[in-house]
Amino acid sequence: MTALTAADPSRLAELRAKIDAIDESVHRLLMQRAMVIDELIEVKGTARNGAAFRPGREADMMRRLAQRHQGHLPLTAIEHLWREIISTFTALQAPFEVAVSTTGDCVAAVETTRFTFGFSVPLLSCASSDDVVEWIEEGGDRLGVVMLGDKADAWWEGLTSGQVVARLPFFEAADREAGAPALVLAPPLADPVPFEIECLVVSGPSRAVATLMASPLLGDGTAETLGEEHWEDSSSLLIATADAASLQQAAAAAGLDIRAVGGYAAPLGIDA
Repeated sequence: MTALTAADPSRLAELRAKIDAIDESVHRLLMQRAMVIDELIEVKGTARNGAAFRPGREADMMRRLAQRHQGHLPLTAIEHLWREIISTFTALQAPFEVAVSTTGDCVAAVETTRFTFGFSVPLLSCASSDDVVEWIEEGGDRLGVVMLGDKADAWWEGLTSGQVVARLPFFEAADREAGAPALVLAPPLADPVPFEIECLVVSGPSRAVATLMASPLLGDGTAETLGEEHWEDSSSLLIATADAASLQQAAAAAGLDIRAVGGYAAPLGIDA
């Protein structure tokens, strides 16, 4: 006799009733959350200045989520459910669209985007990262996702009003689901907060750029090169750093141009 057939029927019924009660509670809480969102919309009104995406607040929520999480249920599964909730309710406040560059691994790009922004938000597939940037620069309630590591032109050079606002995935773990590295772009945010990691574009003569790339600043982990493009006589880098002042000083000393193009909350490493 198997353990299933030997199980106490009354005990099984009791456990299934508990699951049903929990499911009902979750549903009721989600509906209650929607009612609060309705009140929030009424209080805030319809006027918005900038994209409704709030990456700083989301990062705080994800950190609290990781801090209280227990049990064998994968944290990334909870993250996906939570992000679906966040994106859906954000869209209720201010409908938005997401564009993603599929010039490289199309499946990985779509998986990363859908994992983060859910299935309630319209998704636009773009042929290149440059197309995503151009779309973002038009303004409006929209976000863009560009995949890091793709063989792409210096798309970051096209950022003027748009900026980097988040890095994916936020929870970093080996072999995690939807773990392809990417950056989220947006028009100016409605509620901007200081970035923990700043992104800067450094450009100028190739020889000077090569000198900067060989400096300890980019070799000791203080800064990370997210993208680079080299032409005949000039080069352009997209660099992320928690010490923007040092990078600006080094770039100025080398005679290079440098400008800020946003940033993101520092990703959180977790156990797989």
